[in-house]
Amino acid sequence: MDDRDRASAPAGDRPTGTGLYWDERRQFLMVEGVIARDIATFPLMPRPKRRMRTEAGDGPAPRAAAFDTLGGNTTLGIHLSEVPPGGEKQGHRHLDEATFYIVSGRGWSELRQADGLPDQRVDWQAGDVITIPSNAWHKHYNADPTQPALQLAFKNTRLLRKLFGSREFVYQNDFRFHDRYDDEADYWTRREAGDDGALRINAIHDVVNEPVEPDSSAGTAVGIRRYAMGGHRTIDHALLEIGVGGRTRPHRPLAEEAFVVLRGSGATRLWTDGGETTIEWTAGDLVSPPFGTWREHVQSGAEAVRLLRFRNSFIERALDIADAEALDGELPVRWPSVIECDRSAVVTPSGTEG
Repeated sequence: MDDRDRASAPAGDRPTGTGLYWDERRQFLMVEGVIARDIATFPLMPRPKRRMRTEAGDGPAPRAAAFDTLGGNTTLGIHLSEVPPGGEKQGHRHLDEATFYIVSGRGWSELRQADGLPDQRVDWQAGDVITIPSNAWHKHYNADPTQPALQLAFKNTRLLRKLFGSREFVYQNDFRFHDRYDDEADYWTRREAGDDGALRINAIHDVVNEPVEPDSSAGTAVGIRRYAMGGHRTIDHALLEIGVGGRTRPHRPLAEEAFVVLRGSGATRLWTDGGETTIEWTAGDLVSPPFGTWREHVQSGAEAVRLLRFRNSFIERALDIADAEALDGELPVRWPSVIECDRSAVVTPSGTEG
């Protein structure tokens, strides 16, 4: 057994007060809170039942952590997973929409929609964003023989599982979304402006340096670039810039959301009728404001802020309403039990933080 397989976490299927617990059924270290700091060094736990089976025997257990309940979320899945040095992940299909941000490392993914066509390859490295079209077969490889690669995936899996109540429906579905991805030769290189103002693109390289458009309606010194990726219908993608001295306007989206801080530092002020709190963040942090809360993001320091934001906007699409302010009535507010998890609750065999 690999030493990493013996890393430990709070046991049981219920939160322990640390903001971390092990879900045996899902084989995931579950993370609660509103912020997870320095995601590149976040502790990961092995998933023993997810080992790759080969003719040479079982491989090491893949390591991962799930931030599905960050911000009290119930429909926006967020997973941090490792591709081992010189290794690969098990290839599979899933009906859910997914997009991943490369936190560290370099490698490539092989994908196809049609069953009888050869795989297409898209290369990636730290700072890139790659989409996974619905039900496209895909497999990830690490190009570095000595260092792991980390992928942070944003998905609508939990929504689909709630709607259909079936894991088999999500992972063993024969339907192919050829309208979203039809193995086109230019699929991974195209870059097209859409009528809705979103940039249609399926692989974004070096996203932190992408251009943004000034948007005075979004706040002071705020710029935004919105992306349409993978033909996704519920997972929305956006790059936000907040200039020096800037801030977003107070807003309360009708969607679960999370953002990765790509550059700079700042704070998010969260409030409801019952009170408020302010959470400071910096480059490398993952933040998920709780659904139903008002929020504004404020830049600090001498460097402009860049945020990569993901939303599960199925409610907005279903009701054709873009903002909770348009609703007459209060939304449920889902504050997590902690603001930030206690990372020291996950330890390696040596007794140090994982």
